[in-house]
Amino acid sequence: MGVTGDVVIIHINNKPSVYARIESIEPDIKPNWYQVKFLFLSFPPQEMTWILRKEYLEGSSFTMKDIPIQIKPLDKPEQQKPYPRSKSGRQGGEVISINQIRTGKDKKIIPDKT
Repeated sequence: MGVTGDVVIIHINNKPSVYARIESIEPDIKPNWYQVKFLFLSFPPQEMTWILRKEYLEGSSFTMKDIPIQIKPLDKPEQQKPYPRSKSGRQGGEVISINQIRTGKDKKIIPDKT
């Protein structure tokens, strides 16, 4: 089951339609049902509360007014690998001053055009 803060993809009519973030999940008056507040990541963003069963948050299809709906979790992006360390032990690339480029003082940066 999704948790607060998860981003999901909502499929409408079997097509991915909108991203949403789960803002809260509260038990409903009906047993085994939950009030799930979504923040739809659209323009403008909209909040909406749906009353859902646990299996619907786990990807099972359901209908709203005879329209098939499915909620799927969004895969988390892979962690970026850090840049390799240079010989000096510092991580990342070389810092170049824009003033060096403008004045052409650093011959490594601006190659000769001869």
